[in-house]
Amino acid sequence: MSPSSHPNYSTSSLPRLPVPELEDTVSRFKAAARPLFEKDDFEKCMEKLERFMASEAPVLQARLKERADAHENWLEEWWNEYAYFLNRSSLCFNVNYFFGFRNTPQPLSQARLAAILIDGALRFRDTLESGELEHDNIRGKAMCMHQYQYMFATCRHPGEARDQTEVYPREQSGHVAIAHKGRFFALRVPGVAGTDRLAAIQQIERQLQAIIDSTEQLERAKSIGILTASLRDDWYAARECLLQVSPGNAESLRALESSAFLVSLESASPSTHQEFSLACHCSNGVDRYFDKNFQLLVFANGRYGFNGEHSLTDATTDMRLCNALVKDVEALCGEVPSALSAGAAASGSCTASELKFDYSAELLGHIQRAVDYFDATVRGHELATLEFDSFGKEQIKKMKVSPDAFVQMAMQLAYYRKFGHVPATYESASTKSYARGRTETSRSVSEHSVQWCRMMVDHPETTSLHAKSELLKQAIINQSQFTAQCAKGAGIDRHLLGLEYALLSHEPKPEIFSDPVFLASRHWKLSTSQISDPILGAYGWGEVVDDGFGIAYRIENNSLHFNVVSQRLGSKRLCRYLSDALMDMRFLLTNAHKQPHEIMAEVDAVANVLNSIKLLSSAPKSPSSPDSDAGSVTNDDSADSARFRGSFSPDPAASSSLVDELERLPSSEMICALETRLSRFVKESLYWALPSTS
Repeated sequence: MSPSSHPNYSTSSLPRLPVPELEDTVSRFKAAARPLFEKDDFEKCMEKLERFMASEAPVLQARLKERADAHENWLEEWWNEYAYFLNRSSLCFNVNYFFGFRNTPQPLSQARLAAILIDGALRFRDTLESGELEHDNIRGKAMCMHQYQYMFATCRHPGEARDQTEVYPREQSGHVAIAHKGRFFALRVPGVAGTDRLAAIQQIERQLQAIIDSTEQLERAKSIGILTASLRDDWYAARECLLQVSPGNAESLRALESSAFLVSLESASPSTHQEFSLACHCSNGVDRYFDKNFQLLVFANGRYGFNGEHSLTDATTDMRLCNALVKDVEALCGEVPSALSAGAAASGSCTASELKFDYSAELLGHIQRAVDYFDATVRGHELATLEFDSFGKEQIKKMKVSPDAFVQMAMQLAYYRKFGHVPATYESASTKSYARGRTETSRSVSEHSVQWCRMMVDHPETTSLHAKSELLKQAIINQSQFTAQCAKGAGIDRHLLGLEYALLSHEPKPEIFSDPVFLASRHWKLSTSQISDPILGAYGWGEVVDDGFGIAYRIENNSLHFNVVSQRLGSKRLCRYLSDALMDMRFLLTNAHKQPHEIMAEVDAVANVLNSIKLLSSAPKSPSSPDSDAGSVTNDDSADSARFRGSFSPDPAASSSLVDELERLPSSEMICALETRLSRFVKESLYWALPSTS
């Protein structure tokens, strides 16, 4: 039984997504749009909005309410069409999301790791389709399970103008697609329910190892998978050509697209965090099929991740599966005997066969264009990561503010410092507490947040730390309140979209929907979303507009993590501004009670110490004696001071004096605020907190 028809996953007990009142949406839109635009432009937009409210809006609102009465979710079909199926951008670069998982407790071979993942995913599917999967809930409140019907055996197909998604029945989708060295294989796994788990994993591992050992690299100019990274119109034309070349192509393509899911056995071995994120995002494009519901990514060095197609499922839904898979890997990584030495595995019924494709000159031309597009797009993008470990959720909560809203304000300040203005900012808010609910746009920019950014950057000397702190706190409260409204179905953007879609085909479009301010207010130069889960080591996606950034972030107990993608707009530079903004905000909220002259005194004290360190470290070092070896210091309360003294040993008395001076500093926060910027002038880093010198 499919999840969609199982009574355990019925949506009938959940409330329906409400249609907000017109006046409420207009009021919220005015408040959200006002700080983004010049007064004259904003007022012209408001004039059009008032005319719309007096004429077409009431009729469209009545249609929306009629639709809400007739449909389980009035928005679902329209949102899927607007956001996904009519979107002609690349799935790889602009739609799909990725996860990179934390390291395994002990090293695993690529085949072993992939085998555990395949077995785990198939067992998760059995649990889901049997109706035994426990319901999602947040703090005891039930969440909609509707998206789970699209988790397995689903594939998106490009259309001439509109895409569609096909869900394949169980009898046609019992196999798993494998990608390796540009080729695809169908792995046919017998039912795992009720079988010996270790033996099942051994059988799968044997087949995967055979694929790894025997497969020759397919030249990139014949890669079928890279076609799915193209613009949707290009992929549609290429797919039609592919199907016309031979009947065998149609059979292979159907086997690939009807698979339960895809596993990519990657040849790459990403080591740094940035390399890992980029590999999960796009890799080289050939061992992927971006139209598949999800792809499990297993790299040659034992790292692993996930790439999800976004049209009918959200990342929060897929995280349920990902948590189960990571727990399986970590529980079983030391339990499975070697498949190569296990006689029982050889007699299993798990088999694999290559899915072969024929080529024509026209098809090869499509592939070359796809390769050229992929390579040019990768070159034209910049993916940067920030691993910020100075503090995290625990410390932010001690400041008595929302961690998520705190990070949202940091992104606005970072963007303001780089570009001189605050852009329209999208944060995803979940509406899964409603039947077939998905997301709403939480607009995190407010009058208070823009005023605060200006106060921090443009004229910091004109206001006290206390005033800056109070404005920041109000901006954080505004953002938290707006997100809570969105979760209750009282956002702005989905309602406005519904009003636009409620127009009949012969009716003219109201002028408000073409207004430059209206359009710019939802041109998301900052597209952001948070998923914080300890299993993750990476998370991200691409930008949603050409002149914008895609920023995925994770808030952990003692650290913050960002993945920033743009079309060479300065992703790495924005990460540096983000780091600065986070440090400045912590400094501001913990020192708001101080006067500027007190801050100046502390800055001078730290500057003096740093200057002393520079002078001390540049002085000639005296020969060290065996008796004073810093490596022999015991790990007691004085260990840090002893190591510090040992690291600068030209003169023990001078080192001791310097350590004493450090320990007398009035605020550890001062050191925290400066520690990420020691290469700059000390006073420059806290210019916004100091008294004016003019």
